[in-house]
Amino acid sequence: MEKITIDHPESQSSDLAAQHIEQLSQLFPEVIKEGKVDFEALQDLLGNYIDTPEERFQLNWAGKAQARREAQKRSTGTLRPCPDESVHWGTTENLYIEGDNLEVLKLLQKSYYKKVKMIYIDPPYNTGKDFVYKDNYSDNLTNYLELTGQDRSLGTNTESDGRYHSNWLNMMYPRLKLARNLLANDGVIFVSIDEIEYAKLRAICDEIFGEENHIADFVWHNKKGGGNDSKHVAVEHEYIVLYAKSKNELGELFIPYNPVYLTRYKEKDEKGSFYWDTFKRKSGKQYYPIICPDGTILEYDDLGNPISWLRSQTRFKDDLQKGEIRFLKINNKWSVQFKQRLPEGKKPRTIFLEDSIWDDVGTTSDGSEEVLNYFEKNVFNNPKPVELIKYIIGFNTKEKDIALDFFSGSGTTAEAVMRINSNDSSIKIKYILVQLPQKIELASDKNNMIAQNAIEVLKALNLPFFITELAKERIRRAGKKILEEFKIKQAKEGALFADEPEKLDIGFKVFKLDSSNINTWDSSPSNLEGALYNSVQNIKSDRTEHDLLYEILLKYGIDLVQPINEHVLVGKKVYEMGAGALIVCMADQVKPEVAEAIAQLWKEVKPTALDESSKAAINCRVVFKDNGFDDNNDKTNVLQILKQHGIDNVVTI
Repeated sequence: MEKITIDHPESQSSDLAAQHIEQLSQLFPEVIKEGKVDFEALQDLLGNYIDTPEERFQLNWAGKAQARREAQKRSTGTLRPCPDESVHWGTTENLYIEGDNLEVLKLLQKSYYKKVKMIYIDPPYNTGKDFVYKDNYSDNLTNYLELTGQDRSLGTNTESDGRYHSNWLNMMYPRLKLARNLLANDGVIFVSIDEIEYAKLRAICDEIFGEENHIADFVWHNKKGGGNDSKHVAVEHEYIVLYAKSKNELGELFIPYNPVYLTRYKEKDEKGSFYWDTFKRKSGKQYYPIICPDGTILEYDDLGNPISWLRSQTRFKDDLQKGEIRFLKINNKWSVQFKQRLPEGKKPRTIFLEDSIWDDVGTTSDGSEEVLNYFEKNVFNNPKPVELIKYIIGFNTKEKDIALDFFSGSGTTAEAVMRINSNDSSIKIKYILVQLPQKIELASDKNNMIAQNAIEVLKALNLPFFITELAKERIRRAGKKILEEFKIKQAKEGALFADEPEKLDIGFKVFKLDSSNINTWDSSPSNLEGALYNSVQNIKSDRTEHDLLYEILLKYGIDLVQPINEHVLVGKKVYEMGAGALIVCMADQVKPEVAEAIAQLWKEVKPTALDESSKAAINCRVVFKDNGFDDNNDKTNVLQILKQHGIDNVVTI
């Protein structure tokens, strides 16, 4: 029975470097020797396609090599579940994760690899007042735990710092590298930014996602009036940079029509909404005679000019046969009309003009007003408006897609997803939000009042003074309001939709970044006694079964919202998920009869139809606690019993 220790590959996040070597070996097996890349052999294969650094256009900065390596390093951390801080823990498919997003992104690599359809982030703009996390490349997880555990300020990135731009780039580069791995092949990423780091953001995104996968840079008119905060010109816009994981895999992008536009599509048939439009076009270039029902031929107008039609004669005949064309006689004159069908959506525009549909996305003041409705105070500094995030989420997301925001701040993305789902409960987009538990501190500038308001709100709720606590409370209140509005809407539409409110997911599971639940070996002589104890009791004493369970899910690449079924077998608690794909027992004093019960459970829950057709055992992995057996005889007997029932993958932690 294999034991999974803290140093075991399965106890850590994905080994991205090993994955890259494996991919390279599939293309060029001759350049991989003893698990390492022979770069001279690779260069010989590529020949003249190798560029020297002097010939290549690229962006370099102090720390880039370290930042690139950091994205490859594995994390030994875990995400600890917090059901008491969550909403609808047992049923929700949304996640709210507290922690340094660099470590969190590493931990999500196995469970969410290529599963995220859309990423939106609103990172620090590097204005000199923004917090910029300075990663400790030697041990980023320990550094994070020390900073947050000591309740220390996490600092800002000021222009007086000699590495002002480099610090920002070093923060962004590894996070974007890791985020790309999570995107589905047809996924996209949106990044909000202002003019300070816009050019550098484009440069690193070109490098990470590929210049060929750049879709557009949107200009968002985020302010109305004012502008006195700028010395030379009034800046009233920000950028939203859009990249695809692979433009070749990406389908068309659409934005929904506004209600005013939709009013003209009053007719409906089995194919959808439409209105009757004239087939005759002044700007058309299709000339041919059309015969009306009474034999009248339409070829020339009253002035003798040839009539031009919208579509070709072949297309006209096809549409006529399909019922897409009608003849209407008005004032004794024939009119040819066709069904103008409602397209899936409009093409997004790159500029958000004040007199266009883009004006519906709101401004930063609208974002503040939305939060004000929940707290009766301004508690966030310039949050993005919900309509903006709803708008861009709608570009390419469909039913059950995942939206990720790993600089989630005020939690706007969560509210945007819930509102999209409330408009159509069949969509069920899911979200993953990640946010550093940044302490809210009083400032010396105009933001001091906002910080004071936030502290007062949290104090009244008896919550710690962290931005994550404020964001979670905002999501709770937004969800409650959305559900109330949804029930009112459904009540007006009748009893047909009586069960729909229960289908609307306004919940979220809270997880917090922490060190692994498995003890590490401390080789220092001064702690020999403790190290020997930990080698036997290798699970940390302050950790629960649920802590261990979710670390196992992460290490085995299982979705954190995967339904978990709890059973009691021979008096021992057993967790089963994925139709028996994973069975976990963290109990003490496990005896052979427990193994028999687990084998029986597996036979009951596994998909038997698939088993019979393939005539092979469904893959099942069983995990025990290493010190959960009284002796080695029990451990050996349990292993042998499970093997007799076709379960070979049995490990301990």
